[in-house]
Amino acid sequence: MKYQLVLAKIIQEALPELNKISATEMNFKPSASKWSKKELMGHLIDSAYNNHQRFLRAEGQGNLVFWGYDQDEWVVKNKYQDRKLEEVLSTWVVANQHLAFLIECLSDEVLQTKTTSHNFHKICMNLLQEGESTSLSYLVWDYLFHIEYHLNQIIPNYQKLNTPFQQV
Repeated sequence: MKYQLVLAKIIQEALPELNKISATEMNFKPSASKWSKKELMGHLIDSAYNNHQRFLRAEGQGNLVFWGYDQDEWVVKNKYQDRKLEEVLSTWVVANQHLAFLIECLSDEVLQTKTTSHNFHKICMNLLQEGESTSLSYLVWDYLFHIEYHLNQIIPNYQKLNTPFQQV
């Protein structure tokens, strides 16, 4: 299955379940240093924006070395905890629909070009070895894995798509 279709399916299946969760539950912080479910959704928005620019830059820069970002700082600076739940959820949907469209537009050549010049040993959820041969397709897959990892923390009984990594 093409990754943009997987992303669209994640959005389609998760949104009704997210809308079932009360604002009280979404706002609950297990501790001062832990994110609420709403803040986790905010983190997924930040991740969508970061990965969008990574996917855009991949072809033109000739490698897969990308800036990281301070996830905790961004969640605080974006004040997700103080924002309306509907706004956070709708922003997550729109950001990922935008990203799915970009993924669909990426050529197979851009997605599948192998390189050992990457920093996936630092920025991916499923870390690769430094210098291991990989492609942008791996980063796209890892992004989807990341979304489902957090949706599993947010949505009771979330059913992951368990999409294995494959070249697309």
